[in-house]
Amino acid sequence: MFIEQRISILEDYLNKLHKEGVFPGAVFSLIDSESCYINYLGKAQLVPEEILADENTIYDLASLTKVVATTTAIMMLIERGHFTLDTYVTELLPDYENPAITIRHLLTHTSGHDADIDCSGMDKAQLIKAVYDSKIDPDRFNKRVLYSDIGYILLGFIIDRVTGSFEEFVTENLFKPLDMEETFFNPKDDYKERCAATEICAMRKKLIKGLVHDEKCYLLGGVSGHAGLFSTAKDLTNFVRMLLNKGEYNGKIILNSQTIDIMTRCYTDNMGAERGLGWIVMGENNRFCDLASEHSIYHTGFTGTSMLVDLKAKKGFILLTNRVHPSRENIKLIGIRRNINNVAFSAIR
Repeated sequence: MFIEQRISILEDYLNKLHKEGVFPGAVFSLIDSESCYINYLGKAQLVPEEILADENTIYDLASLTKVVATTTAIMMLIERGHFTLDTYVTELLPDYENPAITIRHLLTHTSGHDADIDCSGMDKAQLIKAVYDSKIDPDRFNKRVLYSDIGYILLGFIIDRVTGSFEEFVTENLFKPLDMEETFFNPKDDYKERCAATEICAMRKKLIKGLVHDEKCYLLGGVSGHAGLFSTAKDLTNFVRMLLNKGEYNGKIILNSQTIDIMTRCYTDNMGAERGLGWIVMGENNRFCDLASEHSIYHTGFTGTSMLVDLKAKKGFILLTNRVHPSRENIKLIGIRRNINNVAFSAIR
């Protein structure tokens, strides 16, 4: 149930942030166990022409890809017996050179891999080789959390290797059963005009719209474990409902309820940040909402997206923005995400 007066406060707050230049526009969804409330504000594009956002605007999810597509697919494959959390990555990817790293290390960002790879001047083959050749830091391995795109690129490679196609697997086994009809990699031409614009990209020398913003994912063909997914608030609401309903959606079992419990517990005590499998979990270092229970999970995306799910209170909040339009130099959103989450969760009874 939603509190009408508090929804008005949330909308006023988001409009205030929009006017202050925190983001050009936004679409959001408030979710409880039975219903949702979706609304929108501002612009999906500022230059070279202004285009208003609406509830059907398609956003580049950036790193929400990690939890919506990649983590979910990995857990599905574990349920189907293809590997375990403690399977060594080298058993699945023979070209990978770090024998101690397991699936669990990649999911929890405890592999010791660097956060990123500078792909400037690389082509696809060179980037793939750089990922496989990437070394680990023994001082971080299994001791410290360091959020790593490299780890999730590898997870995407694993899903590809096991299923034959990461993209086809999540489309057939996740998006279609969840009625996520407008969730995909590489939007087709028919959808591109509905996409929120992101950055005027220095590498590609043009405004990015309907094309993945992340440069590494772009070099990999638009499909990767760490980024590349596009979606709408409506589609993501179905995904959150599945999580709130212990893995079930409209009578279809997407994940076993115990899988969700395992996925959302903390695996990184005393490692500098609390992490579940893929998800950020509530803890001393992660206070992403003051009004959420300890059994809450969260993730963000570089382009200005976020998803907060309270599995105990049966609440969810999705915020989709294109804060990197027209430039990633706009970082105003990053410091106030917790404030926004507080206002949003106060609107759900």
